[in-house]
Amino acid sequence: MKLESGVKHYATKQDYINKRPGIQALKSAEGLKNLEKGSEIKDAVPKTQEKVEISQEAKEVQKAQQLEKAKISKDSIKENLKQNVSEVKGAGKRLAEDALGAAKNLITTPGIGLIVPDISFSSSGNEALNEVKPVEIKTLDEINRPGIFFISGLHLNGISSDGGLPDLVAELEGAEHFSWKDEDTVLQEILRRPSDTPLVLVGHSLGGDAAVSIANKLNSLKNGFRKVDLLVTLDSVGFDNDIIPVNVKKNLNFIGDKDVFFNDGPNIARDISRTEVVNELRPESHTQLDEAKDIQEKIYDNVRTVMNDFKHLKRIEKLGQMV
Repeated sequence: MKLESGVKHYATKQDYINKRPGIQALKSAEGLKNLEKGSEIKDAVPKTQEKVEISQEAKEVQKAQQLEKAKISKDSIKENLKQNVSEVKGAGKRLAEDALGAAKNLITTPGIGLIVPDISFSSSGNEALNEVKPVEIKTLDEINRPGIFFISGLHLNGISSDGGLPDLVAELEGAEHFSWKDEDTVLQEILRRPSDTPLVLVGHSLGGDAAVSIANKLNSLKNGFRKVDLLVTLDSVGFDNDIIPVNVKKNLNFIGDKDVFFNDGPNIARDISRTEVVNELRPESHTQLDEAKDIQEKIYDNVRTVMNDFKHLKRIEKLGQMV
C-alpha cells in the first residue's frame, strides 16, 4: 500500500523484489520489445570492445617506449665503456712513463754507475696507448690576470662523481678546470700570464701528478723559473711526484688512508727554506677527498689568501707610485 508521505510498504522481501520498477519495466511490452531487439546489449558491446582496443594499444605503446629506453640505455652503456677504456689506457701510459722516469732517475744516481737507454712507446707496439694525443701548442695573446687551475684525475663515465673540484671552480673567480690529459694546455695558459701574477695549481689523483709535473717544468730557464704560489695535491697518483720543487711557495698535500693502491705518500720539499709542505692524512677514500667539506674550505681559504695578498701588494705599489 502507499501512504500519504509517499513511502511504499511491501509485505515481504520477495514482494519488494517482484514489484521493483526495473522489473516491472522489463515485464512491460516496451521493455520486452527492447530486450528482444538487444538494443542495450548491442550498445554495450562496442564500448567494451573499444576499451579493450584502447587498453591493448596503450600496452603496445608502453612496450615500444620500454624498448626505446632499453636501447638508449644500452647505447649509453656502450659509449661509457668505450670512453672509459680510452681513459684507462691513457692513464696506463702516463703511469708507465712516470715509472720509467723514476727508474731512470734511480739507476743513473751517482754511485750506481748504470745508464738507462732512452725508451719510447712505439705506435706499432700498441696503437691504443697513443689515443691520448698531445695538444697542439699555438702562440696566444697574453692574459693579464692570475692563474687558478684545477686539474681532475681519471674520470670514468657512470662511476666518477661530477662534484668536488668543479664545485670549487664555480665559487672561485677566475678559476679554470682541466683534465690531467690537458697538462700541455695548462702549461701554455700559465705562460700567457705575466710572471708577477699569482699562480695556483690544484690537482686530484692523476691531476695531482700533472700539477707537480707542471710545477717542475716551470722551474726551468726556458720557462723563467716561474713561481707557484700555491700547489694543492690530493692523493696524487704516479711514481715521480713526491719531491716539491723550489719554485713552489706552499704545498698542501692531502693523503687518503683507505686506498693502498692510490696512497702516494707524503711530499717533501727540495728546499725547506723556500717551500712549505703540509701533509695531512685523511679518513676519506681516494674518490671522496675532493668532496670533503673541510678540505674544500682549506683550499678555498688558501686560494683567497693568495689573491688577497696579491691585491694588497698591488695597492702598496700603486700608492708608492703616487708619492
